[in-house]
Amino acid sequence: MIRFVEVKNETEFNSRLERTAQLSFTLGEVWINEKYVVEVRSAGGYEKLLAEGRLPADLSPTHKFTAITLNQGSGTETHIVVGDPTTVAQRLSPDEKRLLKG
Repeated sequence: MIRFVEVKNETEFNSRLERTAQLSFTLGEVWINEKYVVEVRSAGGYEKLLAEGRLPADLSPTHKFTAITLNQGSGTETHIVVGDPTTVAQRLSPDEKRLLKG
């Protein structure tokens, strides 16, 4: 299992007041079992939220975000983590052996 810093959406949604809901995000910790990862992709919308100042202040303006989708049996679950997709994918499969020109 691999530890990542996750961006958690703590916004309270009310169907009557959905348009006036105040966005609220926090940072947390999530442990991901790499055996259940089915997709790793960029989460560019979070970069826009960071530029607008809606994410926690302890993030640098240069941070990138990645969506990790996990297989949960009959469904899937997506986590937004701090880091670019290439780095996150490398952390998820560090033992992958590759043949280097030989």
